[in-house]
Amino acid sequence: MDLDICYLNLSADNLDDDDLNRALNNCPRNSIILLEDIDGIFVEREAVAEGQRDHRRYVTFSGLLNALDGVRSQEGRILFMTTNHIEKLDPALLRPGRTDFHAHLNNASYI
Repeated sequence: MDLDICYLNLSADNLDDDDLNRALNNCPRNSIILLEDIDGIFVEREAVAEGQRDHRRYVTFSGLLNALDGVRSQEGRILFMTTNHIEKLDPALLRPGRTDFHAHLNNASYI
């Protein structure tokens, strides 16, 4: 596909909503952005590690949604989110426009 791949770690220390927007805006056009294990970042719209971060900054659920399809969102990029537990994801994250295609990958087989 001749696309750049950009890995984005949402649980990085001191990454806040503005940093997330900057990172997404700095990804090249026609690139793939990968967010791994999205189910481990937020539970019920709260950052999983929020209580453990003391005074550190963090990405909010609202900030993630706005970065994906808000006013400052960027076009021309493909976003992949991986999860082992889709049932744990907030419906706002899964609605059309934010996640347009869902693919379930089973264990490999010898077929």
